[in-house]
Amino acid sequence: MMKAGIEDREKMAALLKEAEDSPIVKTLRAEKAAAILATRKEAAGKIEAAKKEREEVIPELLADRDAKEENFKRAKAALETAGGEYQTARVAVSSRSQSFDSVISRQEAILFETADPLIDAALTFFREKLDWLRTPGRISIDRRGAESNIFTEKITTTVESNRPAILSALRYCQEAVAELERMKLAAALDLQKIEGMKKGIPDIGVFSESANERPMPGIPPMIIPRFGGAASDEYEQTLLDRVHKKAKDFLSKPAGGR
Repeated sequence: MMKAGIEDREKMAALLKEAEDSPIVKTLRAEKAAAILATRKEAAGKIEAAKKEREEVIPELLADRDAKEENFKRAKAALETAGGEYQTARVAVSSRSQSFDSVISRQEAILFETADPLIDAALTFFREKLDWLRTPGRISIDRRGAESNIFTEKITTTVESNRPAILSALRYCQEAVAELERMKLAAALDLQKIEGMKKGIPDIGVFSESANERPMPGIPPMIIPRFGGAASDEYEQTLLDRVHKKAKDFLSKPAGGR
């Protein structure tokens, strides 16, 4: 049995050798080797081309990078210098502004402290006037009556009031108080101006007339037609009927009840 096994292996080896030595196998091996060689040559060629291109391109890119870096360093240094100068200028403005404000505040305090007492007296005068104007009962209203118009079906009421005059006097006195406070900062007292301010208070006895119109009570609103034709004629007739009725009702009342 062992001898048979050896013989089988020898036969197998002989067959393999015979296959390898066949022209077809040799051709296939040659084609495969040629394909591999071509692939390797192509890869080697691309490597050489890339290396050559790198030797040409990279130095240019490095030079451009270095130039840009130099520009960046100069710009950064200039920015840092400008930033420092800006901060210095800001501090200078703030410092000087505070210095001037301090001087002005001290001098204003002196002017306020040494202001003529007549200004405070005038302030008291106008503040008391404001309080007086704000007290209840200063505004008077005179209702002048109402007038009915049967054609427009509206009632017009007329009122006379001194409310606008009161408001004008209030605004005047408020502005006078503010102006007197500013006058404390003037070196010299302008007494003539103060007296003129006192005399210039608007007269609250001036009455203004105003009118207010409202629909007559019990009159339903009428919708005015937007187009002509029958609808317009109907509207006109309805309006005439209302006017006639109002006139009849008005004339039927006794003279004292109208």
